[in-house]
Amino acid sequence: MKDRVVAPQSSDADGFAIVDLETTGLRPTDSILQMAVILQNFDGTVTDQWSSYVRPRRVLTADLGPRHIHGITRRRVILAPSLPAAMRRLAALTSGRVVVAHNAPFDTRFLRTAAEQVGIDLPWAGVLCTLDLSRRLDPGRRRNHRLTTLCEEYGISLDQAHDALHDARATAELLPHLLRGHTIASFSDARPFYLE
Repeated sequence: MKDRVVAPQSSDADGFAIVDLETTGLRPTDSILQMAVILQNFDGTVTDQWSSYVRPRRVLTADLGPRHIHGITRRRVILAPSLPAAMRRLAALTSGRVVVAHNAPFDTRFLRTAAEQVGIDLPWAGVLCTLDLSRRLDPGRRRNHRLTTLCEEYGISLDQAHDALHDARATAELLPHLLRGHTIASFSDARPFYLE
């Protein structure tokens, strides 16, 4: 008799994958210029991290968007991996995990659009948004919930805002505070907060 294979449930996530992107604009069809992933256990222990610039198509003439915000120059992206290569790496890192981002709908729209463009799947266990979690702790909206403001409030260092790796690290540090605030003690507890 063969052993039965049971598909993992979303409560059996392999951990969190905290992601952050820097892009040329706000539309999901704009280009991703930098991506970062922090792999983290439920207890907040970071197990791995990765970041990469991403080379846009027609790199020599591509509009790099608001450089005064993200600081990404053509020199940084000209030899960077292509979008397909970067997305394959991101997909491998995030597979089976709960993806977390500050303003997650922004990042996940970009990632889903890019995944569709390059023909890969993003098999995530769920999506959590630290912006949403923070706002739910403040239903009267009396506070500012920007990442920089929350980092100050919780004593988290954010030296280089709008750098994907630094923003992802800060979000990873913020996440355990917000989980405790909602008394979320397991992935099963977190499921009602998943955006997708």
